[in-house]
Amino acid sequence: MRGLLGTLLGLPLAMMLCGLLAAAVPVDWRQWLVPLMLLSLVIWAALIVLAGLARRPWRLGAGLLAANGLAWLLLQTTHLYGGA
Repeated sequence: MRGLLGTLLGLPLAMMLCGLLAAAVPVDWRQWLVPLMLLSLVIWAALIVLAGLARRPWRLGAGLLAANGLAWLLLQTTHLYGGA
C-alpha cells in the first residue's frame, strides 16, 4: 500500500518540483530538458523509497496529496504557466 501511494502520488510531485526548479533557474528549460527529466526520475525514486519507510499509509497519502496540491498552486504562479 505504501509503495503504491508513493508510486502514484510521487510521480506528479516529482515532475512539479522539477517544473518549479525550471521556473526558478534563469536558463531556458529547453536547454537542459534531459537532465531535468533524469532528476525527476531520481526524485520519484526517492519518494517511493521514503514512502516505503512510512509507518502509517494514511499519513503518507495525506502528506503526498498536500504536497502535490501545494506544488500545483506554486507552479500556477510561475512564468511557465502565465503567472507573474
